[in-house]
Amino acid sequence: MTMKTWMQHWREDRGVSTLLLAVMLPAILGVQALTVDATRTFVERRELQNAVDAAALAAATYLPSTNAVQLDHARTAAVEYAALNGVTISPSDVTFTTDRQPYDRVNVQAQADVSFVFARTFGLSLGAVGSQGVAQLGQLGGMPGILPWGVEPPVGGFVFGDPYCLKLGSTGNGGACNGAVQGNFHALDIDDEGNSSASVYRDRIASGSLTVVHAGDVRDVVTGNMNGPTRQGLDDRVGSDITDFPDVIEVLPGGGYRVLDWSSPRIAVLPIVEYHDPTATILGFGVFFIETYSANGAVVGRFVDTVVPGGQWAPLAAGGTEYGGHVVRLIQ
Repeated sequence: MTMKTWMQHWREDRGVSTLLLAVMLPAILGVQALTVDATRTFVERRELQNAVDAAALAAATYLPSTNAVQLDHARTAAVEYAALNGVTISPSDVTFTTDRQPYDRVNVQAQADVSFVFARTFGLSLGAVGSQGVAQLGQLGGMPGILPWGVEPPVGGFVFGDPYCLKLGSTGNGGACNGAVQGNFHALDIDDEGNSSASVYRDRIASGSLTVVHAGDVRDVVTGNMNGPTRQGLDDRVGSDITDFPDVIEVLPGGGYRVLDWSSPRIAVLPIVEYHDPTATILGFGVFFIETYSANGAVVGRFVDTVVPGGQWAPLAAGGTEYGGHVVRLIQ
């Protein structure tokens, strides 16, 4: 091929390439617009989803309830938590539904605009994304760190916030229970080790269970005089801590409680049991603030209904029997 012929072919090829580029350029720009702006839309929707999920979880801590004041506080919590994540919602974006108990679910919806960059070339400047977060309150189904005290629930359930004096078995209270509702608890082999030693029981008071304890588990009742180990375990657990109930637990407007400091040694998660000598079946879990205790195995404190972080979720009891330990989860 001569130089002249080669140059002619080169000019022809270049002309075809230019023509193809001119034809394909709009498509290339369109793909670029789709890719970049679709990515922006995805990121915006993910951030929006994170915000409504956080808002739903915050609102669910006030459930279950049909009390108007309580529900207003739940809506306020949702609005505040959404704002903390950079999303603005209104109370009307927060709704409640029923699954196991009246208003035990919360739905939070939000929308946001996405500013397009490349799609403006085609006359599209804004897009909209929407997300919803749904959270449901359940009961605490299991967790580690459970104390080895199997508490028998009173008839009619606990009155949260009232003082209770829990006696070890049938021991006398020696005046420790004055002014408090009396109840019984049983020393348990909480980790199901087949070990009834006083030292293991004492150590589990100090540290809580080393294993995950579940509702429905059956545990042996430790026999013998456990008054001394109960006091020793509490000495090891509480030590010189002098905090009071208001220092650790906030009373929520309209009812309910929030634990401000889960590291407090006075906060204990207790198994609520049905006693069948020589065993006890765990029905659920209660959250208990330890106020005082005596040498004869009596412990005075208050049960609170609150959401426990890190616990396993289980459905609420359809009949409404609750022991105060709750967990919230996202269900969508």
